[in-house]
Amino acid sequence: MLRFFLIALSFTFLEGQEIFRSQNISEYLNKENPFVSTLFNKEYIAKERIQYYQGAFDTKISAKYDFKEYPATSGEYYDIFTKKKFQNGMEFLAGYRNAKGTQEYNNIKTGKEGEILLGVTLPVIDLFKGTNSHKTKLDIAKVESFKQKYNSKNNLRLFYLEVFNSYHKLLYNRIVLKLEQKLLKKAEDRQEFIQQKVKAGILPEFSLVEAEQQIINREQRLFLATISYENSFTDFVKYLNMSKDRFKKRYVLKDSLEIPVEKFNFDEVLEKAKANRPDIKMLEFDKQKLYIEKKNIDLLKYPNINLSLYGVHDFKYGNGFKISFNIEFPIERGQYESKIGEYQQNLQNREELQQKKLIEIRRYLKNIINSLDILKENIANAKQEIKLVKKLENGETRKYLVGSSNLFILNQREIQTLDVEKKVLQYKLNYLLLKEQLNAQMGNSKI
Repeated sequence: MLRFFLIALSFTFLEGQEIFRSQNISEYLNKENPFVSTLFNKEYIAKERIQYYQGAFDTKISAKYDFKEYPATSGEYYDIFTKKKFQNGMEFLAGYRNAKGTQEYNNIKTGKEGEILLGVTLPVIDLFKGTNSHKTKLDIAKVESFKQKYNSKNNLRLFYLEVFNSYHKLLYNRIVLKLEQKLLKKAEDRQEFIQQKVKAGILPEFSLVEAEQQIINREQRLFLATISYENSFTDFVKYLNMSKDRFKKRYVLKDSLEIPVEKFNFDEVLEKAKANRPDIKMLEFDKQKLYIEKKNIDLLKYPNINLSLYGVHDFKYGNGFKISFNIEFPIERGQYESKIGEYQQNLQNREELQQKKLIEIRRYLKNIINSLDILKENIANAKQEIKLVKKLENGETRKYLVGSSNLFILNQREIQTLDVEKKVLQYKLNYLLLKEQLNAQMGNSKI
């Protein structure tokens, strides 16, 4: 059953129309891909928040109607107004009102046809300082929107790392599978050779038992390698939002792990990380939000002064106006001192987070570059080891064929060769995974 599966698997590979390379990954990582689209959720929500806080400056219509019939007094009042608040804090008002009889909560009196009213309210300190609570919320929402754009980039950076790691692991498992197939083929070919020797009386019947045991052992190894390969295949294609069957109809995978010959300069890599890392930029946006809040906090130092001017035209009594001036001054400044202390602490926290982030990035980059250099040396040494173990295996095979060795020792030589080949592959895989980690640390998301 296992051999049938492997034959079918090989035919499936042959149907591939194109060799799949790492460059092909990006074309599937678009916003139609659910793994990608969900990375932008916070960015979309932040945009909607801007619209919400802009709503504080929407034009509004208000209406009121009062009617009373008391034992000693009676009255009727109704109005309809349009109000518009601007980002600088000014508020304009225009409307119509009509008051009849004795009013309960005001001394407004109009002619029979009522009156038209136009007015403006000026928050003096807010205008002078160029900010107010509503504008602060809107400005913070805009900065948050920019921050969430970088958050999306940061999500993509980490997602690309995950996807490319999955791709390299898939190639690794594919090559290991082929090595295990090759190992099994050696045992199967040798079994035919032993059968001929047994028939000729050169080898005892027991030799066939040993050969069959090696085949069964290698089939088990191949089965485990096949499971690892198929699982890694399933894990990878899910990121592309496609099935394995669809992938196999279009692509065939490479049979190699390619290691680029590169030399990394720590200072250059660190500067790229500082310039490109979205999460570093996100901390800058947090500081910008604090600066905006600081302007609004400063308003607490000053009195709250509102100047209002209303002009009316009554259809019976003619024109009039009203000026009002309201001031509220804090004798004690507990709110301001508390909020400014909170601001200073938050700002210090953000600066410390930036310093901590840079220290961590510096450490990660240093460790990765050192590990990559060591892996280069290990790969070179392991390649030399492969040449040696293959020579030993070939020599042991010749000795076995002339009868000066046995199947047990030859099996050990072949397993040793495979283990060294897998060790080289593991070194290469570790190198590629670290290289992807280095790209992610530098902020290179391949977008």
